[in-house]
Amino acid sequence: MLALGLLGRELAPLRIEPILVGGAALEFYTAGGYATHDVDLALSTGKDVDAAFARLGFVKEGRYWYQEELDLLFEAPAPAGLPGEDAPRTEVCIDGLRVVVISVEDLLLDRLRAWVHWRSDEDGRWARRLANLHRDRIDWEYVRKRTEALPEEAAALRRIEQDTQSEDT
Repeated sequence: MLALGLLGRELAPLRIEPILVGGAALEFYTAGGYATHDVDLALSTGKDVDAAFARLGFVKEGRYWYQEELDLLFEAPAPAGLPGEDAPRTEVCIDGLRVVVISVEDLLLDRLRAWVHWRSDEDGRWARRLANLHRDRIDWEYVRKRTEALPEEAAALRRIEQDTQSEDT
């Protein structure tokens, strides 16, 4: 998170904002319950981004940036401005540095969609875990609206919501 904060500081004058997504965001929202080896970012690509990583000691290898001394790997599997993301993102301060994380709602949607469309039971378990851990802060109306176009997503969300309600009783 500190390295991401440093990267964000490097890119801020260019109005480029790296956003923590994927497994690393899941690790953040589950307080380490999920573990990943790389740090996925929604981030634009280009010379300015490459230069910012280089100033921090990273070497580019394809779509990865690797910092050997820290054994830290950043990957940008998603472009900046992920489609449909209009839920507020989470911002945290790490040693005075701003770090932006995909919203818990959009991460829940990501895992729910992997569960539904890829038949990934593991993603289904993590979607449920996210929902249970953050049920009181999730904007359920936003999530429902984002799944209403596809009946199978809406049905999966209803199951998750029922699971979280049964956890309360």
